[in-house]
Amino acid sequence: MGGTKSTRPQKRIDTIDVLRGFALAGILYAHMVIWYTGAALPPDVYTKYDSTADGIALGIFGAVVFGKFFSVFSFLFGLSFYLHFRKKESGSANLGIYIWRLFLLFLIGLVHHLFWRGDILAIYAVLGVLLIFFRNLSPRFILILALLLITNVPTHLYEVFQTEVANAQVEFPMAGEAERYYGLVKHEELFTVLKDNWRSWPAKIQYQVESGRLLMTFGYFLLGLYAGRTGLFTSIEKHILQFKRWNEYAKRAVLFLLFLGLLMYLFDLVTIPGIKVIPELQWTASFLFSIYNACLTIFFITGITLLFRNRYFKEILEPLAAMGRMALTIYLMQTVFGLLLFYHFGLGLFDRSSPALNVLMGVGVFYLQFKFSRWWLIRFKQGPVEWLWKGLTYFKFNSIKRKDEEGYGPILKDPLK
Repeated sequence: MGGTKSTRPQKRIDTIDVLRGFALAGILYAHMVIWYTGAALPPDVYTKYDSTADGIALGIFGAVVFGKFFSVFSFLFGLSFYLHFRKKESGSANLGIYIWRLFLLFLIGLVHHLFWRGDILAIYAVLGVLLIFFRNLSPRFILILALLLITNVPTHLYEVFQTEVANAQVEFPMAGEAERYYGLVKHEELFTVLKDNWRSWPAKIQYQVESGRLLMTFGYFLLGLYAGRTGLFTSIEKHILQFKRWNEYAKRAVLFLLFLGLLMYLFDLVTIPGIKVIPELQWTASFLFSIYNACLTIFFITGITLLFRNRYFKEILEPLAAMGRMALTIYLMQTVFGLLLFYHFGLGLFDRSSPALNVLMGVGVFYLQFKFSRWWLIRFKQGPVEWLWKGLTYFKFNSIKRKDEEGYGPILKDPLK
């Protein structure tokens, strides 16, 4: 069950890059459809636009996107953690590099949070340190703990012992600050937003803890660690049957839970939009929704991995690898686009553009990022933020420019088509 250490330079795993690109596409959709807000908005804002197209856009967000693609990203973080420790450095040196690298990521996250409070990098950095203590545990134990955390079992069990379970419902988080945050995004200038974002840390941590999001994120870290320890992505062909089994189990669970949700809606136990559940079923619906999110995330990870083995789908998915190779740069660039499009100090489209229009703008942003990634990697070895991060990690800045004789691989071939 355990992995083996390698003393040779590790070759990039294209499937992982494709999964990163896929996750970035979903993250962009999740943020763009609700005006790139980093916290909850008043409930009436989400239901302001009620056309069929807007209903579809928000329906896809709730059923397919919300909470699923950051989960894929988190899984890949845990997998990358394992791959880092397979490198040839000695254990103590490797650990020191890893911790310093996380500290730098934490600083990047702090700066990012100043501009957009939805940042996840700082939280990743802190949880990444905790992951160190789990790296040598039994893969079976890691898997069991991961499954308990990604389905948010500890949080739901805690809710059982509360006298009040009214908060255990499927709704957007941090509703208490929604009105104030709405005014901030809609009317305030950049400096005011920066100050308020810095002061928002207590509310952000409170949401991460009370919703169980912190535990779920760490659970996906552990699931990625498990995938690394068992060699699932370093020898995919060897484990293809395991990928197929996980994919089939996840698909059946997702379809069953969707059917169950439809029945609840038909019997007026759930109302849409807003996803309101009758009080008697709020805890149950919340728990089932957590299971649904976890199963859909696993379905995405295994499904994309399997599709990438197919010649036809490989041609469709391969271009995502360019974005995946410079994922940190792309993630931060998405914030720049979002702020300039929706916030008051930008074009101020917040609450003025419909969710459906936001999705179309998101497609445009994705296309620009996709083209930029391919153009950049033809000329340079890695993304600009990745290059800076690596240089600060090792206190050495090598040339980022790609030499003509180095080539750039089949994934980046013919970038303008």
